[in-house]
Amino acid sequence: MLKSRSVLLAIGAISSASSAVATSPAQMQERTAYIAERYLQIWSSGNAAAVTGVPYMYGPTVQFYGRVYSQDQLIDEKRRAIRQWPVRRYVHRPGTMRITCNVPQRKCAARSIIDFSVSNPARQTGKTGSARFDLGISFAERQPRILYEGGSLNSRRVGQLN
Repeated sequence: MLKSRSVLLAIGAISSASSAVATSPAQMQERTAYIAERYLQIWSSGNAAAVTGVPYMYGPTVQFYGRVYSQDQLIDEKRRAIRQWPVRRYVHRPGTMRITCNVPQRKCAARSIIDFSVSNPARQTGKTGSARFDLGISFAERQPRILYEGGSLNSRRVGQLN
């Protein structure tokens, strides 16, 4: 319960991180980096919290790894991923995050290399590896919203849990 509550507070922090409209390129870059960092922390947290944040963090539709999803479809996709990999840890590799912003359109993109470890203790399987990670954020409304999420696998190692 405590972990779930702290994640909900983190989701709220992401939503309110830009409740005052970001006006400068520096503010947009700073807030994008913060959202990208907190996003991976939330996705690495408890299972319910990773899905609970979808309506607060994403726009009504989102480009998710090459496909357009409604929020309900995205929730279903995330639940499927959680069932497959109930234990998840994703972190940005230090020094790899790059933020670019289109100030007139009030949009920014965060790109980084992430390192990950996922497992399913019930099946005694797991994966570790790295991937390119892309996250697009809109600051056009009062609350920032994720417009797209994507990336590609760099490397991975699949194995049995001991």
